Amino acid sequence: MQKMIYKLMVATGLIFAFEIVVLALLYIYLQLDGTFLVEGIIVICALFVTFDIFFCFTSLKKIAQARKKNDLTATEIIGDDIQEVYNFAQIGLIIVDNENFVVWANERFDFISAQIIDKDIYSWKPELETLKTGAENTKVKIDNRIYQVKLIKEANLFIFKDVTSYDAVVDFSYLNSPVIGLISIDNYQDAMNLFDEVYSNDIIASVQKNIVNYAKKYDILIKKYRSDSYLMVTTREKYDLMFKDKFYILEEVREEIKSTEYAPTLSIGIAFGVTDINKLYDLATSALDVALSRGGDQVVVSQYGEALQYYGGKSEAKSKRNRVRARVLSQSLQAQIVDSSSVFIMGHRDADLDAIGSSLGLYEFVQQCKKEVHIIYDDKLYEQKAKNAFKEMFTRDEIKEMTVSPKTALETIDNNSLVIITDVSRPSFTLAPKLVEMANKIAIIDHHRRGEEFPEHPVLSYIEPAASSASELVAELVRYNDKPKKLSSKTACIMLAGILLDTNYYRSKTGPRTYDASIILKEFGADNAVSDDFLKEEYEEYALKVRIMSNSFTPYYGIVVCKADEEDPIDRTMLAMCAQETLQIKGINACFVVGKTEAKKVGVSARSDGTINVQLLMEKMGGGGHFNAAAAQIENRTVDEVISTLKVTLDLYLNEARVQEETK
Repeated sequence: MQKMIYKLMVATGLIFAFEIVVLALLYIYLQLDGTFLVEGIIVICALFVTFDIFFCFTSLKKIAQARKKNDLTATEIIGDDIQEVYNFAQIGLIIVDNENFVVWANERFDFISAQIIDKDIYSWKPELETLKTGAENTKVKIDNRIYQVKLIKEANLFIFKDVTSYDAVVDFSYLNSPVIGLISIDNYQDAMNLFDEVYSNDIIASVQKNIVNYAKKYDILIKKYRSDSYLMVTTREKYDLMFKDKFYILEEVREEIKSTEYAPTLSIGIAFGVTDINKLYDLATSALDVALSRGGDQVVVSQYGEALQYYGGKSEAKSKRNRVRARVLSQSLQAQIVDSSSVFIMGHRDADLDAIGSSLGLYEFVQQCKKEVHIIYDDKLYEQKAKNAFKEMFTRDEIKEMTVSPKTALETIDNNSLVIITDVSRPSFTLAPKLVEMANKIAIIDHHRRGEEFPEHPVLSYIEPAASSASELVAELVRYNDKPKKLSSKTACIMLAGILLDTNYYRSKTGPRTYDASIILKEFGADNAVSDDFLKEEYEEYALKVRIMSNSFTPYYGIVVCKADEEDPIDRTMLAMCAQETLQIKGINACFVVGKTEAKKVGVSARSDGTINVQLLMEKMGGGGHFNAAAAQIENRTVDEVISTLKVTLDLYLNEARVQEETK
């Protein structure tokens, strides 16, 4: 339509110019030659006027026909009762020509018709561009009204449905949907027991004051239901404000009371996304359990039907263990073993020395209870150093008697069998995930922070992120077993090697309990020289490590990324050793080593000096681990692709993962 009008305007201008030129030439000729009569000029002018009238009539008729054609097309598509329909449903209609210029708008848009007629509709509302790319509908705002827009391309027809009232209801429902939260004061008992009464009461009172003030600021209903726990009820609107402020209460409590190792921090579980209050409470309880099992000092958010989200966790996990708890857990595990028909023990895929060492320790623990027990073993799913140590310390017949394949375990497990998972808590990461699915009774012993994936209703869960290794935890369980406290020297050597591996020879994640566990293993006959020998590198391994470390770059100051050759599959242990050794270089705060561990799997090993939360970064890539030691395994990707993903992760989350000096 717009194009037609433009052409007619050009034609009209040319005709008028031609007529003026002809009349001017005749006038000049009349002045020069008197024989030419004035009557001739009058006749010519009359002819021009007649032609102009005919031309204007024809042009207006064409415009009317074009407009009628568009109107008829819309009517044919929508129906004869279109006027009544769009008035009742508050529907606006706009028709455009082939050039996307508005040629007609119905009565619904009378208030803006002067602004949009003969204008490009996409210039008027750029949001409508999505309809050209295949979107079924979109929303636009016109004079404080919200319209849902659909395009019928065959008719060049835009249908605008007024959804202002509907959107208002949706917004109201969203902003006022219920949110349930649970707040727990970490290290509450430590603060109450380790300090004098006046000082401990002052500390707890200060924490409680911060919680109450935080609740008042965001209009949260808060109720204390235990000495160290609070229930909070709020709305999604208030939650969004809390999220926008990044749950600053964690930082506030951490900063205000940081003078002691056992200063309380907060763990918070929050749930929303469903109107069932009981369901929300269950989700919030599970989220809080995850926060506590990950070491506390963080918020875990559970949106119904979505993956868990983690916020905070910028301080290293504090040990919540004590000898009483270790004794109780040891006796509880013993009771579960006695009540079971058989026991199966397994670690994670690509089992390292800690996984096999803790499995062997649990194997002998179960043997002391006089129960049938087997370790899940698959030669292809063990790291080379772990396999070598296992085969060096035990004969083929002993290994055959102690172990069973995942397939055989699936065939022999019964309803009363107990499956013990060690050095891992994610079922999909175990040596036999299907065995976890089939088991009615599951016990978990792990030193990694708990993730969202977790077995349902385990009979025993001993997750201690502050521990150096699973072997450390198992050594304590064996010590406090009321059966004869005895481990073979072979098992003790491998368990000690597991501790040496995970602590990098006591250089990281080492606490008093780590040395206590090492002493326990020494009492059982562990030999430092033998354990150290398990970790020694072959010449080829050393050369490979040097080659990997030399192929590195620094994406950020203090951050080093090392890349293994795409054609050199290497053990996860080698990745960890490269990362740990690189971290010993002065000025490096964190190191990430990327290499192919299997034909279709790339591993990332991350180590930090404590100023960067590498666990948070690895979780963003689908892995996990500890605050300063974490890893990820990524399938069906090349090394270069994983490094690209790592760069993006660092770009997005490095600032969040950094720990300021004052909060360490």
